[in-house]
Amino acid sequence: MIKDKVLFTVFTPTYNRANVLHRVYESLCAQTFRNFEWLIVDDGSTDNTYELVKSWQNSPKTWFPIRYIRQEHGHKKTAFNRGVKEARGELFLPLNSDDRCIPHALERFAYHWFNIPEKERSKFAGVTALCVDEKGNIIGTPFPCKHWMDSDNLEIKYRYKVKGDKWGFIRTDILRQFPFPEHIPGHVPESVVWSQIARFYKTRFVNEPLRIYYCNANNRNKWIDYS
Repeated sequence: MIKDKVLFTVFTPTYNRANVLHRVYESLCAQTFRNFEWLIVDDGSTDNTYELVKSWQNSPKTWFPIRYIRQEHGHKKTAFNRGVKEARGELFLPLNSDDRCIPHALERFAYHWFNIPEKERSKFAGVTALCVDEKGNIIGTPFPCKHWMDSDNLEIKYRYKVKGDKWGFIRTDILRQFPFPEHIPGHVPESVVWSQIARFYKTRFVNEPLRIYYCNANNRNKWIDYS
């Protein structure tokens, strides 16, 4: 088992999504940036997710580490917390089980992260980018800047009125300070965690579309939605 640190943990929580999970796998195989792991937390799937992931782990096409963790069904919040706990990456990048990212997505995220001056980086939680649909249309509204801006999730939503699904990473050490509350039954809105983080850390928002979001009835695992 590879225990070396990596820059990114690409995290995918999944539940009976074997029919679409190949989108993530194919996207990661095409990445131009190499310093990452793919961590899958299977929230009790009853389909062939395990067998599918096992075949990818053994495939000569796979050049990056794939780690698979199976747990009893406990909803996305428990899978997310488990992923954060198990992550070996400095930066935690959720990628939904039915979406794709463009080939240079991780490369661009790394570029924007290291473009923040090192002495200022401790004040930042991460970097957030735009999403497009299958036809290449920007989802929602772009950020109110030409290229990038520094703000937080609350200001972006309430002051700048940015709408639509966005995608980004957050430092793993910060997420470990703000876990999803598992004592609350059922679904817990992601805004509960993002709002807490926004009180203490800034985010760099970049007007680059890096994720392809499939707009269908089954795609409910959004990252950051300002709608």
